[in-house]
Amino acid sequence: MLNHNKNLYFLLLAVVLIWGINWPMNRIGMDYMPALWHSAIRMIVGCGFMFLLVTIRGQLTLPGKQELPLIFIIGILQLALFTSCINLGLQHVNPGRSAILVYTVPLFATPIAILFLNEKLNRNKLMGLILGFLGIMILFSPWDLTWSVEMLYGHGILLCAAILFAIAICCTKNMQSSLSPLQLLPWQLLVGAVLALIFALIDDPNPTIEWSQPAILAMIYTGILAAGIAYWLITIVGRKLPAITVSLGLLGVPLTGVISSHLILDEPITASMKIAMLLIFTGLLFVALEGRTKTICSDK
Repeated sequence: MLNHNKNLYFLLLAVVLIWGINWPMNRIGMDYMPALWHSAIRMIVGCGFMFLLVTIRGQLTLPGKQELPLIFIIGILQLALFTSCINLGLQHVNPGRSAILVYTVPLFATPIAILFLNEKLNRNKLMGLILGFLGIMILFSPWDLTWSVEMLYGHGILLCAAILFAIAICCTKNMQSSLSPLQLLPWQLLVGAVLALIFALIDDPNPTIEWSQPAILAMIYTGILAAGIAYWLITIVGRKLPAITVSLGLLGVPLTGVISSHLILDEPITASMKIAMLLIFTGLLFVALEGRTKTICSDK
């Protein structure tokens, strides 16, 4: 049992590293093709890989009507729109700063759940929201950036990505499926890939794409590792480890994103970024620990 848990924690660490390093790799890939085309091709690569994986494992199953809402909500909101917004934002905002903004998802999921799912606002959630949004305000620090319309657009669309992801979480919270997350993922990626491709074609019907070695490596990383393998690993970890453990572990993704962006792209880590990270992570901890408190109380 101990060795089994160690393996699960190793898988969680692998996901954190893959998704964290994905931020600078995403930016590298966008140097060789338009942002929305990078999003679409990445999704197509991930979709193809996941269909191949579930076929090899003998788990490829046609979804029924019960699974369609899960497939379309995740495919549209969490994959197509979410990834497209991130890539559009990365055109104007550094990857490290982008990672911090996007991983504010729980801060937006909390008020949405309170308003539409009748969840209660208690002291922990309120403190988490205050600290988290204070961190976002500091991250928008006008004294730290040369502000422009493009910069405001970049930050705004990255926050839209976080809000879209939060809406999808709340919409799918009570949905049931007879298929496993791994069996659903290829179909969700298929929906996301088709929609992302439509976005790309509307934005630029005749894109200029340079298939250089860095572009191919970035596409392999973002498509197969980040959109394929990491999602597969998180389905394994999510079913075996407590939700609170996974949530807290994933807080390491933006931290890894900041560090890897600094090492790979020489992105500066400013004082405001450090303060914002501290406030946002503390706020997310308050929100996450609320789930831990509920679990302990229910066990009693």
